[in-house]
Amino acid sequence: MMGSVLLLSQILCLLFFHSHFQPSHSSSNFSSPVQLCPVDQSLALLQFKASFSMMSSSPSRDQPKTVLWREGTDCCSCDGVTCNMKTGHVIGLDLHYIMLHGTLHSSSTLFFLHHLQKLDLSHNDFNRSVISSSFGQLLHLTHLDLSTSNFTGQVPPEISHLSRLASLDLSKNNLMLEPISFNKLAQNLTQLRDLYLNGVNMSLVPSSFMNLSSSLTCLQLRYCELQGEFPFSLGKFKKLEYLDLAFNYFIGPMPDDFANHTRLACMDLSGNSFQGHLPFSLGNLNQFCNLTQLIQLHLSRNRFDGQISSSLGSLEKLNFLDLSSNNFSGKIPNSLFNLTQLTSLDLSDNNLVKPVEINPNDEWINVSKDLA
Repeated sequence: MMGSVLLLSQILCLLFFHSHFQPSHSSSNFSSPVQLCPVDQSLALLQFKASFSMMSSSPSRDQPKTVLWREGTDCCSCDGVTCNMKTGHVIGLDLHYIMLHGTLHSSSTLFFLHHLQKLDLSHNDFNRSVISSSFGQLLHLTHLDLSTSNFTGQVPPEISHLSRLASLDLSKNNLMLEPISFNKLAQNLTQLRDLYLNGVNMSLVPSSFMNLSSSLTCLQLRYCELQGEFPFSLGKFKKLEYLDLAFNYFIGPMPDDFANHTRLACMDLSGNSFQGHLPFSLGNLNQFCNLTQLIQLHLSRNRFDGQISSSLGSLEKLNFLDLSSNNFSGKIPNSLFNLTQLTSLDLSDNNLVKPVEINPNDEWINVSKDLA
């Protein structure tokens, strides 16, 4: 009997403490007798933000986010902060586009947050900071976004220590990626699915990317000053859905394994010097039929020639097709006008013969005015 009474009293005690001292998360600024967020991590966040000024005006028309952090507040309830609700550790920090301005030093308290899994610092102004090697200490990171934030200099090889990364975005900064750093990234980031390096100077990186993770679903290497022949065989990257290699210095024919790449939904190869016939030197005009998921195809400003294959008309999901500024000749295949999802077609600046089926009032079609 005494045991039952003791057990009941313990349960009632636990219920009392749970109801009276469990932190509330209904408000982003509150005081609570119990702080879920560890004190050291709360202080690290406050010191990190205090080390930057806030830009007074936005370079964009969009209204920047407002982040209000106050001392004495449970940081797990603060804007942009995600915590592990069991341990209280800060595991996510979303500070994109909050107008931070200043230098991100290697001694920043940001790097005290060793449990971080997702970190987004994009669309701020870090005043031409170098990307610190201290990022390599955040070993639990699965997502890292530093895009459009005025970083400069070399991409540190320590980024390759983040072996759990599934998404990495360093786009639209003034960065350079040297071969040693790229090779380490390719070899160590084996779980990488999304890689965005648009605008990163990769002119010294070898043209072969075969060491990149075979798990890639999205690869964007736009304006990277890459050169040489097509950098890899698509046969390895069977999960790839989005490929952007636009505005580099690639030359030569396309690889012969596009036909087996059934998941590809968007491909942008515009602004290079690729050459050859479509489909890409495959010899079989029906090879395009396997690309059944293709929605957008950008091939403008290259050196493709010959006739446009009628097999493009088998891409039933295609809604955007740009073949402009190439050396295509002959008649435009009627099959293109049977694509019911197509909303934009640009065939201008080629040597094509216009079929009578083209309606000059169709605004979604752009062809040269001097077509025969």
